[in-house]
Amino acid sequence: MGDSKVKVAVRVRPMNRRELDLHTKCVVDVDANKVILHPVNTNLSKGDARKQAITHGKMPTLS
Repeated sequence: MGDSKVKVAVRVRPMNRRELDLHTKCVVDVDANKVILHPVNTNLSKGDARKQAITHGKMPTLS
């Protein structure tokens, strides 16, 4: 099972007019080989910005 591979596809739609008017922050950052999901929980302080990253060739990590 150590040789198995999983491909993950992520599609992020453009924000609609309402989301733009409300200055909604996108919770997904997409890079060439990395996807970062930002939590929506507003109870987190700025110093506690936990992110789940899916990086090409690596398992998801929580930092």
